[in-house]
Amino acid sequence: MRGKWGDGGKSERRWNQGSRNPLTIIITGAVFFVGTGAVFTIGYLYPDQLLFTIIVGCFVFLGVTLAMRRFMGHTPAYWYTGPFVAIALIGTVMLGEDLALSQAGELTEVVVADHQVEQKTVHSSNPPRSRQVYVHTYSLERTDGTPVAEPLIYRGKDGYDDFDEGDTISVLIDPEGKAPTKPAEDVDLPADIGILVTGLVTSGIVFIICLIVVLLRWTRSPSQDHVR
Repeated sequence: MRGKWGDGGKSERRWNQGSRNPLTIIITGAVFFVGTGAVFTIGYLYPDQLLFTIIVGCFVFLGVTLAMRRFMGHTPAYWYTGPFVAIALIGTVMLGEDLALSQAGELTEVVVADHQVEQKTVHSSNPPRSRQVYVHTYSLERTDGTPVAEPLIYRGKDGYDDFDEGDTISVLIDPEGKAPTKPAEDVDLPADIGILVTGLVTSGIVFIICLIVVLLRWTRSPSQDHVR
């Protein structure tokens, strides 16, 4: 029993002290950048699978932040790595989808023929126990009256504030239906690139700072730790 509890105590101390190997931070940073590239590739090649792209991005986020918590040895690692990693991944998801649509989509003038709102109550075991989920579906027609096969979908409470039934709007439509229909004004590649670059640069700075901290640990002699 003593050996068992003793090993647990050593593991806990190792977790709290963090890593002394600089390679741990370098590998984590490399995994982050490779994971970001993978998220972008999935979003670009399969823009109609946005939920799957987001799920992959969430796994990358969790893996990187948990690894940084483990290697840095303290809880605040979540707070100084998580936001910047999240910004980079959000920009990646947005850029992948918008780039695919801007390349494959056709700029088309359409009329909003119908606007339907679906409201669902989603229950959860964690507070809040339930929340309302709204899905706005806009059926579209071309100006000559031809219906557009792919509707415009908005997930959120208020929907698109700028238009409703009978309005004429500009949208990007993928003729092959692989990319979702979006208002032309919402496809903003410079903004997507700006978010992505901001996230990558700030995340890179955080990784460099963490690498310096681990290098300082590495240069410290074990005897100094025993004295402390």
